[in-house]
Amino acid sequence: MRTLALLLTAATACRYEEAATYRANKMFFTEYFMYASNAGPWPFSEGESYVLADLRARLNVKGTKANVTVMAFSTQDELDSIDAMDLCHGASEDEKHKRKVYQVSGDHLSHLYLKYPVKVAGLQYLALQVCEGGWTSGLQVNGVFEFRNSYGFVPGRYFGFLPFEGARCIFFALFVLYYLCVLCAHSGRLLTLHFMTFLVLLICVADSASSFIGFYQQNQTGRPQCCPFPKIVVASMILELLRRGATRVLLLVVSLGYGLVRPRLKRTEECGVILLTGAYLTASFFATVAKVRAAADPNVAGGPLVPLSVELPVLLFDLVFLACIYAALVRTMDCLRDSGQTFKLEKFWRLAKVLGGFVALVSVLNACIFAARPPLSLFAWPHQIYWLQGVSQELLNVGVIATISVIWQPTAHSRLLVSMQQLNTDEFGDTGLESDENGEFGEFEMTPVEKEGMA
Repeated sequence: MRTLALLLTAATACRYEEAATYRANKMFFTEYFMYASNAGPWPFSEGESYVLADLRARLNVKGTKANVTVMAFSTQDELDSIDAMDLCHGASEDEKHKRKVYQVSGDHLSHLYLKYPVKVAGLQYLALQVCEGGWTSGLQVNGVFEFRNSYGFVPGRYFGFLPFEGARCIFFALFVLYYLCVLCAHSGRLLTLHFMTFLVLLICVADSASSFIGFYQQNQTGRPQCCPFPKIVVASMILELLRRGATRVLLLVVSLGYGLVRPRLKRTEECGVILLTGAYLTASFFATVAKVRAAADPNVAGGPLVPLSVELPVLLFDLVFLACIYAALVRTMDCLRDSGQTFKLEKFWRLAKVLGGFVALVSVLNACIFAARPPLSLFAWPHQIYWLQGVSQELLNVGVIATISVIWQPTAHSRLLVSMQQLNTDEFGDTGLESDENGEFGEFEMTPVEKEGMA
């Protein structure tokens, strides 16, 4: 899931509030990528980017003294190990480094303050080292560390999620208003499918809005999205889970011909859809819980790790959904083609083309993602567009929902189409069918659909 995939990366950046005792002589924090001051992403190109340490420190044992070095610096490449660096007698002062030395004792609090304007975009480090004196009992630290870009606290790698989620939320909100107007205009001709589509659109609005609010709050306050989890992040995870399930169900029932080819599904099909959806949501729920626990575990580093036995069922049911959708779509189109239902067939062709286009787009994006990762490592993914790796599912979701909503939207003939079928007008099966500019059929003969529909 998108939200869970970003939990630890979001938690290891932005703003740290520290109230701890360090018994090692060195500690450091890092942010993978930051924009330089006055060189941020559009439209936030102007503004200060900085690294900040604002601490109160004291040694654990009274009467002891030590010198503490606070240092911030920029690099283009990740360091293999910062432990080998000597911050006390290290790098000279230049635009890539800033260092201050403070005397700390066990008798009173000392104020450690360093603000480093980021002049070179790239990887940023903030480190402390106890250099001289008796400190072996530990150093008490209380305060904040901040990595702030010109636009706010969202990490530079993930800034793109802020405008993306905002645009997705606005799109779905406007689409819901449009669909609501269509529902009202054809209130006497609505099918259950239309209400299902409207419900899925509402879930999409809530999902995108919660994601945007979560990133916006993080950008304003610097509070990480994990751990503990803010309420809006928990809501976002739940809504994302519901949206993924609802989208799959809607696409499957449409592919089965519900709402256009036949007025209802067979009982066996209904049970199959319900069981598959329940299994998918259950597996996804347990996988989410496992990822949340892993993300909240301070002993886990490098991202949420969960057993394969937890991830595998989600992947399995995803594949089952895809296989069922494909099989249902092909079967419905074959039945319409064999029976000469060219008008209805055209609608399914439009859906298939849009699905194919978006699947191709997502496939190309995923291929680029895997090509940039070990063991291939064919190229380095640019930091500025790193966030694109997390939006493939959202792009596919937008395309599917928008397509179904437009093609299967309520019309003056919604009930007629689902209850009647098109007749061939000549022995060659040519209906002479022409649709008007709104996609409605012209004059051609219709006959009631048999009770079993497209069996």
